[in-house]
Amino acid sequence: MECTVNKIWSTLDSSSPRTISFLSEKDPWRYLLTVMLSASTTDRQAEKAAASLFALYPDPPSVASAPIPMIEELIRPAGLSRSKAPRLKAVSSYIAMHGLPGSEEELMSLPGIGEKTAACYLDHVLGLPAVIADTHFVRVARRLGFTDTVDRNKAAKEIRERFPSSVWSRMSMVLNLHGRTVCRPSPHCTECPVRGLCPSSEACSVGS
Repeated sequence: MECTVNKIWSTLDSSSPRTISFLSEKDPWRYLLTVMLSASTTDRQAEKAAASLFALYPDPPSVASAPIPMIEELIRPAGLSRSKAPRLKAVSSYIAMHGLPGSEEELMSLPGIGEKTAACYLDHVLGLPAVIADTHFVRVARRLGFTDTVDRNKAAKEIRERFPSSVWSRMSMVLNLHGRTVCRPSPHCTECPVRGLCPSSEACSVGS
């Protein structure tokens, strides 16, 4: 079984683009807030909301001092603005006072920062190995037999235990992209480079 799993990963890795990115933001603080905005919405809507926010409030101190109703209005395209706005303000206040978080523990102590957001920051900002378990990732990982759970945190834990840290970040991007383009909720198995190895391919081909 492990031999098959490793073969699936090797094939999927080699058939995927060498560089994969879903958010264009490079500034660490702005990137963190954009990831927070992406919860329960698309990357496109998150970036639209972030652009509106940063046009008026371009740095941590300005967001920290901004009225919450104004933040809510600016980030409305990302949805859940009433819950997201105070969290963006609180995280910006923390960063304005203490600087950027430098560890997972520090990140997770901030409001609105869950395991997925923390993993994105660890990977893209701190350059540390991380498993970014979003909806696409978990769906693909489960279909490929990398995990047997639909729980994001449990799936991330199983991937970390099963694969070396050297592939965590790359696997996060590859499986996410594969889930967006091929292994969608209604999968396109005939287009999949690992259809001959995937334990779900037969079921997928008939619409499961």
